[in-house]
Amino acid sequence: MAFPYNPSTMKSGIHPEMHQKAKTTCSTCGTVFLIPSTIAEQTIETCRNCHPVYTGKQQKDLRGGRVDRFKKRLEKARKKD
Repeated sequence: MAFPYNPSTMKSGIHPEMHQKAKTTCSTCGTVFLIPSTIAEQTIETCRNCHPVYTGKQQKDLRGGRVDRFKKRLEKARKKD
């Protein structure tokens, strides 16, 4: 059984203030969300608009993977011979 939220039944003076439109900013893409929070303004690293899990886009490693690096080292070794 779910109980409806009733602020008058809560103890007074022990709960943090709730900001209904707290400003949350993504530091990666700069998107601003207005969400309920106990903090008036906050910054997050990634949001649902730029996180690879939600977008389906994987971030490419600039150096390449292990296999690519191994192949490059192998080619350099063959050129020396």
